[in-house]
Amino acid sequence: MNRIPALSYVTTFAFALSAGTLSCVCASFAADLTGTQPAAKREKLPRHVPGAPSARDKAARPVKDAGEVEEITVRSTRRTQRSSTIPASIVALSGSTLQSTGVRDALTLAHDVPGLMAETTSGSANPRYRLRGIGTNDFSANMTTAVGVSEDDVFLDSGASQGVPIYDLDHVEIFRGPQGTLQGKNTTAGTVNYYTKRPTNHLDGYVRGTAGNYGRLGEEGAIGGPIVKDRLMARFAITNQDFSGQYHDSYRKEDANGYQYYDMRGEILAKPVDNLSILVKGHIGRNKTDVELDHVGLLAGGKDDQGYAQTSARNLQNNGRSDATTRRSGLSVNAQYAFAHGWTLTDIFGLEWNHFNVFSDDDASPAPIDYQENIGGVARVLSNEIRVASPQNKKVRYIGGVYYMRNLTQSYSQQPLYSPVAFGASGNASSFNINTQDAAVFSAISVDLLPRLTLDVGARFTSETRQANGEAWAYATQAGSPYNTSDRVLTYINTSTNTYIDPATGSAISGPTLKKTFNRDSEDASLKYRFNSNIMGYLRYARGFRTGNYNTYVATASDFSLYNPETLTDYEGGVKARLWKGRAQINLSGFHYDYDNMQVTILQNTGTHTTNAASAVSNGFEFEGQVRPLDNFLATFGVTYQDAHYTSFTNASAPTPFNGGNAVNLSGQPLERAPRVTANLLLSYTLPVSFGDFAFQTDWRYTSRYRFQAWSDARPTTPGALLSSAQAQALVRNAFSQKPILMGNVRVAWHSLDKKTEVAFWMHNLTNQLTYTNAFGEFFNGNISRYPGELRSFGFEVSRSL
Repeated sequence: MNRIPALSYVTTFAFALSAGTLSCVCASFAADLTGTQPAAKREKLPRHVPGAPSARDKAARPVKDAGEVEEITVRSTRRTQRSSTIPASIVALSGSTLQSTGVRDALTLAHDVPGLMAETTSGSANPRYRLRGIGTNDFSANMTTAVGVSEDDVFLDSGASQGVPIYDLDHVEIFRGPQGTLQGKNTTAGTVNYYTKRPTNHLDGYVRGTAGNYGRLGEEGAIGGPIVKDRLMARFAITNQDFSGQYHDSYRKEDANGYQYYDMRGEILAKPVDNLSILVKGHIGRNKTDVELDHVGLLAGGKDDQGYAQTSARNLQNNGRSDATTRRSGLSVNAQYAFAHGWTLTDIFGLEWNHFNVFSDDDASPAPIDYQENIGGVARVLSNEIRVASPQNKKVRYIGGVYYMRNLTQSYSQQPLYSPVAFGASGNASSFNINTQDAAVFSAISVDLLPRLTLDVGARFTSETRQANGEAWAYATQAGSPYNTSDRVLTYINTSTNTYIDPATGSAISGPTLKKTFNRDSEDASLKYRFNSNIMGYLRYARGFRTGNYNTYVATASDFSLYNPETLTDYEGGVKARLWKGRAQINLSGFHYDYDNMQVTILQNTGTHTTNAASAVSNGFEFEGQVRPLDNFLATFGVTYQDAHYTSFTNASAPTPFNGGNAVNLSGQPLERAPRVTANLLLSYTLPVSFGDFAFQTDWRYTSRYRFQAWSDARPTTPGALLSSAQAQALVRNAFSQKPILMGNVRVAWHSLDKKTEVAFWMHNLTNQLTYTNAFGEFFNGNISRYPGELRSFGFEVSRSL
C-alpha cells in the first residue's frame, strides 16, 4: 500500500482560513476551559449532554400535546436540531413510519420521499439515488454517487455498501441540495442519512414476523438495555427476509425476481465517565437477488435477430445466470468528549468492506447465442473524522474539523461473447484497481446577527487523489466455462506496461494519466429569519462538487478514461411553519441549480462512456407537510416539481445504431430519471375500541413520465437501418422510459391496550402497476432488455414489544 501523503499546501492554507473563523470563538473556548470568564458571565450553565437537544432548541419548542404532529430531531448538521429550524430542504422519517409504509431497503425508500428516485441493475443490493433530478447512471463497482449515503454518520463511499437494509431504525434524514460542508464527503445532489436505534438504559426490544403471497417470509427482532447501569449498554438487531418473486421463468421452470437477505448488527455504548461516550457498532449481512430481464424485440412480431419473442409481461425466459449478490460488513467507533462548559470533541472512525457480483442474461431470452456477462467488485473503505463543536446556546456557534477517507476498489467484468476482436464469438474481460485518498478540512459558523436573524456560513476544502491500474483483454470463450478468461487472445490495456491498443486496428493509442489529484473547495451560506417561534424563512446558497474518476467498464482501450469533477451551484429559499398549535407543519422551498461539467454515463452497445456534459440546469419547488385535524387522524403530503434539462450538450455519445455512430445533440433534453412531478400522500386514522385500537393507513405516490437513458428521447438524424422507421424509434422511446405511475399501499393494524402487540394486514401496489427500473439496448441482437419492478402483493405481520 502507498504511504498516506500529507495534506497539500493548499489544504494547509484552507485550514489557516478556518482557523481564522475559529479565532472569533477561541477566547470564549479558552475561558470556558480555564474558568477565567468575567464575573458577569461566570454563572453556571446547564451541562450539555451529547446527543440531547440544546437549551436554545428546548426554549424554542413548546411542550408537545397529544394533537401535535411529530417532528424529528435531526443530526446530520452535526448538532441535534429540530428539522423546522434548519435553513435547508429536509425530509425526516421515523423508523415506525418506514415500517408501516413497507419500506425495507434503499429502493423502496424512494416511495415515501417526494423528489427522491432510486434505481438499480442489481436489485436492492447496489442502489443509485437521484434527488431533484441529479444522480448517476454508472453501475460499476467504482462509481461515485451524486447523492451521498451515510449510516450513523459514517459516509458509505462504495455504492455496494449503500444498499442499507432498513430495520430497527430510529429515523432517516434526506437533505436536498449540495451538502459539501459537514456531510463527510462532497455531494452535489444531497444526502440520505440513516440512524439506527442506539442502546439505552432501559430494557427494550421487539420481534416481528411477516408472511405474504409469492413466498414472502420474514423475521426481524432487536433487544437492548443496560449491562452496567448508566455505564455500559448494548443493543443487537437482526433481520432475515425471503421472497420467491412475482414473475415466472418458463425456461428454467421456476419463480423469478425474488430475493433473500439477512443483516445483523450489534452496538455497545460505554460511558466510563460522565462526559465521555464511546459507541462501537459492527454489522454484517448478505443480499442475494434474482435479477431477471424483460425482453422487447425490435423486429416484426416483437422478435429479435434470433427469432425470440416474449409471450407475456410476467413470463420471462432467461437461459443465462441472472442474479446479484452483495456482502457487506463494517465496524465503526463514535467517541465524544464533552467539556465542562459545552464544547465537544468527536471522533468517528469507520471501516467498511463489501463485495458485489452480478450475473446478467443480457439478451433476456433462451436463444442459443447467449449474450451474458458478470460484473462486480470489492471495496475496502477506511474513514476518520475529528471535529470540535462549541456550545449550542451561544450567539456565535462553531463546528470545525478534519476528515480522511481511503477507498481501495477492485472492479472486474467477464463478457463471454463481447470480444472487441471477434464480437459474438469470443469474450472480453477487465480488472482495474482504483486507490482513492480523500483529505478535507471543514469549518462552519453560525451567528445570531439579531434576535431573530441568523447567518450560517460553511466551507470545506478537499484534496482527493485517484490512482488507477489494471488491464483488459479479449479471450477465447470455452463452451463449458464461459467465464474462464485465461485463454487470452489480445491484451489491449495493461497499465503496468503502458499498453493501449485499439482492438479494431491493432494500432497503439495513448492512455489516461494514472494518478490525478483534484483540489476543490465547496461552501454554503444561509440567512434564517424567525418571524415568530413557529414560522421561519430562509435563503440559501450552496456549491458542491463530485470528484473526477476513471471509467473502468470498458469494451475498447479508449473507454478507459479519466473524467473531471462536476460542480453544482444551488440558489434556494423557503418557509417552514408550525401552525394550529402544532397540529400542522408546512414547508415550502424553491430552487435553481446551475450544473457545470456534469458527469454523464452512457451505456454503449458494450461498455460505458462517461463524459463531462457542458452544462445543465434544474428549477423547481417542494411543497410538503403534515396536518392533524383530529387527535386520531393524520395527513402527510408532499409534491415536487422540477424542470431539469441539459442547456448545452451537443456531442453526447449513444449506442451506434441509434444515430449511426454519430454524436447526438441533447441540448434542451430533460435529464434522465428526472420526472417533472412526484407527489406523495399518506392518510392515517386510529379507531379506539375496548380491546385496543385499529389503525387504518393508506399511502400513495405519483410519478410523471421519465426516461432511463440520456439519449433515448432525442430524434436521431442518421439512425442505423434497425432504427430507421418511425415505429422503431417510438418503440425505443417507450421502452427506455417509465410511463406515469400511481402506486398505493393500504395497511390495517390492531394494537393491544398496552400497545405492545400488533397484528397487521397490508397490500402493496394496489393498482398493480407494471414498472421498470432500468433498460439497455442489445441492438446488435435486435432487442431491448428491461428490469421489471414489483407488482401487487399482500401479507400479514405480527409483532410484540417488550
